[in-house]
Amino acid sequence: MISRTEAAGPRAVPGGEPSGGPEAAAARPGAAPGRGEPLADLAERIGAAAAACPDVLGLTAGPRGWIATYRAGPPYAGVAVHDEVVEVGVVVRYGRPFAEIAEDVRRLVRPLAGRRTVDVVIGDVADGG
Repeated sequence: MISRTEAAGPRAVPGGEPSGGPEAAAARPGAAPGRGEPLADLAERIGAAAAACPDVLGLTAGPRGWIATYRAGPPYAGVAVHDEVVEVGVVVRYGRPFAEIAEDVRRLVRPLAGRRTVDVVIGDVADGG
């Protein structure tokens, strides 16, 4: 028999995530598998890591606007976190070979991506900084 509390599911806190501890967080559809971290938070941390690359001038949703993580409010453009892959869209400084810049971004993002593959899309190139 299911109690009334179990049937109601996790409690929602106004303006926050449902309560229920780390186990409930890991079971939420918007949570990173095995970490209990919401995908939007993970996307923002990945975006910050990618932006730390000296040749990256900013993030971009890509030529079709598909590289984004959806969350409350506007989407987080430039990082898309999926079950098996993380896509990072960047605007880079002109000068170095694109493959080297993409590998630098991948190296910075990989520790946050877990077992996911990291795909880097160079969406634009800018002169200077």
